[in-house]
Amino acid sequence: MTTSGTYVFTVNRDQIIRDAMLNIGKLDDTEIPTAQEVSDCNFKLNCLVKQWMGKTDFAPGLKVWKRRRGYLFLSSATGQYSIGQTSYATPNGTGWTNSFTQTTVAVKAIIGAGSVTVSGAAAAGLVLGSTVGIILGTNDLNWFKATNVVGNVVTLSGTLDEVANVGATVYVYQAQGTQPLTVETATLRDSNNSDTPLKIMTVQEYDFLPNKADPTNISDPTAIYYEFQLGNSNLFTDCGAANDTTKYLSLTYLEAVQDIVNPADNFDYPQEWFLALSFGLAKIIAPMFNAPWTANLESAHAMALSIAGHKDPERSSMYFQTGGEE
Repeated sequence: MTTSGTYVFTVNRDQIIRDAMLNIGKLDDTEIPTAQEVSDCNFKLNCLVKQWMGKTDFAPGLKVWKRRRGYLFLSSATGQYSIGQTSYATPNGTGWTNSFTQTTVAVKAIIGAGSVTVSGAAAAGLVLGSTVGIILGTNDLNWFKATNVVGNVVTLSGTLDEVANVGATVYVYQAQGTQPLTVETATLRDSNNSDTPLKIMTVQEYDFLPNKADPTNISDPTAIYYEFQLGNSNLFTDCGAANDTTKYLSLTYLEAVQDIVNPADNFDYPQEWFLALSFGLAKIIAPMFNAPWTANLESAHAMALSIAGHKDPERSSMYFQTGGEE
């Protein structure tokens, strides 16, 4: 028996659009969709893939292929953070990324310094344009852009408002993190990579905290509340500010499915969803083309969606205990 030895089958936007139109009899085997038909179908296709993302896909399984790990660095001045598409990578903004490295200050830098010498800039991935967070003398984490890197000397986009002592932690990342649709787990990670689980609060639990906005309420966070918003989302901790900025939040979350834009764009879905995408699009474009939606088409649609939706079923721990004596 001879097999292909490959596992990379994929489909692109125009293939799904054509297949959906074939399903409802809009095209014959030699016809090509018009530019307007492709545009109209692409609009509905994007609406479809966005409705199916996150946990809103009416499927019992989690979309684990869109699960990400993100890291949010804490502030000694606030317990409220912006996690979105614009704000967190700017100088003095909130640090949020999917990947980072860290090093330390090698030579003490005084107040007003516009550069800092670090230990192993190259090993830390420090290059022009890197986002750099430096923990200054009083636990204050300041963010800058690296405007130049020569050896281990990093020129900053601003000046230090406190002393950077030898051995102070320096965080480095190249890309901002993606925006969470929903946060699944949260831990507080220390400099020894030890994690402390954090509670994820409801909006009522967070709003009823009496001193959450008090800047003198300084401690390690024990709980968070995440609020998805258009543009920048918000993450709140249960304290007014962080006690130790060498600790940071490690979040497990679901990110959005990518848009379908170009003819050859592949889908941000695993292979098990390709057939569901084809029949799902066919069903929502059928009225547009005055095509009948038959019982056979509905059966094929339901089968494809059911199989895809049961991919990656959620695993959970279950505990049983007897009821106490009455």
